[in-house]
Amino acid sequence: MSENKMIDMTSIDKYYDDFHVLKNINFNVKCGEIVVVCGPSGSGKSTLIRCINGLEDIDDGTILVDNVDIHENKKSMQTIREDVGMVFQHFNLFPHLTILENITIAQTLVKKITKAEASIVALDLLKKVKLEEKANSYPGDLSGGQKQRVAIARSLAMKPKVLLFDEPTSALDPETIGDVLSVMKDLASENYTIVCVTHEMGFAKEVGDRIVFMDEGVIVEENTPEDFFNNPKSSRAKQFLSEILAH
Repeated sequence: MSENKMIDMTSIDKYYDDFHVLKNINFNVKCGEIVVVCGPSGSGKSTLIRCINGLEDIDDGTILVDNVDIHENKKSMQTIREDVGMVFQHFNLFPHLTILENITIAQTLVKKITKAEASIVALDLLKKVKLEEKANSYPGDLSGGQKQRVAIARSLAMKPKVLLFDEPTSALDPETIGDVLSVMKDLASENYTIVCVTHEMGFAKEVGDRIVFMDEGVIVEENTPEDFFNNPKSSRAKQFLSEILAH
């Protein structure tokens, strides 16, 4: 794995009015690394990754993605939106477009490639997420897990340098979660740089290179999955694990 930092966050502070949601965060991710961010609800996990692609502004500090300061100017923000793919809890598909069109639209508008070229990419990605037979269906015809796999394919279509996942399975029925995690595991083996906020501790153990545990806007500890799960250092991490693994 390269030592190059794909994401480098330094001294990040973020407030919602008087609420200090991120407190002096220092966080980096190497090229090809898979980092799982976990912690209790309200700990700042989703805000952290939404800052990485500029969906949230920061109040202090710097964020570099592939050495570009993303909060410096609007032009860099456009580049970042292309370079940083985001998969949300809720799939945000266009209901009036077919599955194929959902994947081609950003390619034609942002990447400025032809619809025919975009369709080739989209069909290839639908095959990757095992949904090629749904190309002409509409989002309303798909299960939650299938929609989420389409959302992943849509992110991949932009050929991003970084993939961010914000609790991608938390809105899904239990029986569809496995298919989504399976696609994510496949991506993990393909040298993508991934930051994933999730409560799926089995996925974190199996796929993560590093676990980052947050609580109350602070990174409390980070470690390899083996050390984090077998020997958490902080009492807050021990409590979190005992609660989440008891379910």
